[in-house]
Amino acid sequence: MFTLIANLIFAGLSFAQGKHTKADVRSMFPANTKDLWINYLSGTVDNKHVIDMIIGTDGSTCKGIYTLRSSNTSFYFDGQDTDHQLRLAELNSDFRMTGYIYGDYDGEIFEGQWMNYDKNLILPIKLESVSSFEPYQPLSYKNYQWQRIFSGKVNDKLIKLHLTKDQYVYVCNFHEGGVHYKDVFGGKGSRVESLPMNFSLSVLKNKWIVIDTANLDKIDVVYVDETGYEITTTLKAEASLVSECYEYADYHSRLECIRPLSGNKKFDLWMENTFKTWVQSGVKKLKSIGKDDIATRDRWTQTANGWVEVDLFLNDIISGTAYMQSSWNSETEKIAFMYDLKSGKEMKLQDIFDHKFDSEEYFRLIIPAKIKEKTWKPQDKKWVSKQGFNFVTLKDNGISFKTKYSTIYGEKEILIPYSSVSENLKNKNLLKDLLGK
Repeated sequence: MFTLIANLIFAGLSFAQGKHTKADVRSMFPANTKDLWINYLSGTVDNKHVIDMIIGTDGSTCKGIYTLRSSNTSFYFDGQDTDHQLRLAELNSDFRMTGYIYGDYDGEIFEGQWMNYDKNLILPIKLESVSSFEPYQPLSYKNYQWQRIFSGKVNDKLIKLHLTKDQYVYVCNFHEGGVHYKDVFGGKGSRVESLPMNFSLSVLKNKWIVIDTANLDKIDVVYVDETGYEITTTLKAEASLVSECYEYADYHSRLECIRPLSGNKKFDLWMENTFKTWVQSGVKKLKSIGKDDIATRDRWTQTANGWVEVDLFLNDIISGTAYMQSSWNSETEKIAFMYDLKSGKEMKLQDIFDHKFDSEEYFRLIIPAKIKEKTWKPQDKKWVSKQGFNFVTLKDNGISFKTKYSTIYGEKEILIPYSSVSENLKNKNLLKDLLGK
């Protein structure tokens, strides 16, 4: 879906699909060239930036045009095709070399690498054959970057399982009888993934989690009972977070903004508005750089990245930190948040406590004491002494207080376990939903 950020980025652009045709690529070859194949390809570079390519090859020479769809910036390429191995030079509109493209192309799929002129920036590129180019849409990472909460009965015990996926890596969390279980698994990238559960003393011992990535509304718990029969139990999804990426790329710059979507309209709109000003000002700055300011070694020298680190995801609560960085700003902007999905609004830390408990005063006194207990390096402690721990989020295992982000020192954290304030919590059931406590 097109939303506020997408409209801000792409307003006024004429997209690539109407700009170049196969005839343009045909004209790059001599008129008497035989066995010339020209195809449309679409895909991404750096797994984020959408590109459309018109590629021509006669089995020895390869030429064509590709366009960064978000900005309608086009490049030419020219090079060799040796047994489906492409070695191409990237050229700008003035036909000056600006980079390189290497990879395998079998007529349907191109997979390889893009490199800048100095070969010190290397990014993956993958394209697939298409019949025509499509209108721009924000990239959705629903299939390979998500968090989901599943629940159901296994051996007559009600369990709640938290699964996180990032590319091919799965993280499984659940708790049973006051014990927190966690494991990390490497997936195979196939449609159906099977994860072995080796949590001793738990109901999931010697069982498998089977995930059909085409249907994430449920997962199956599979095991063999004492009689040798295979048993399958289904856990249904209660809540989910998926990631969506807004990207902009032109001659010299790349901007990407990855944010979580929950399906809750108020939260999704709030999250989008959190990044709105940053994206708008970033794209405006990148577009303001004139052509005269661009040299052949300036390809993608300017970058901007926005993302969210989710610290806690429950059925009714999401908490984490939004980060915004750019190559032209030495400071990293941070926005910590606690969001109540049920009420559709942000929470303050005091909201999780009884009104008689002054959380601000309590943590104002306890955090300095916790800092003294830390064994940070002397230079880190000196830096921390000038910082405030003002970025507050909820985690499974406690309340997190962090400093701002420094390119030298990173960010420091003080974690206060829930057990130290449990008697003052407003909702006693909150602890039951937490995995780490």
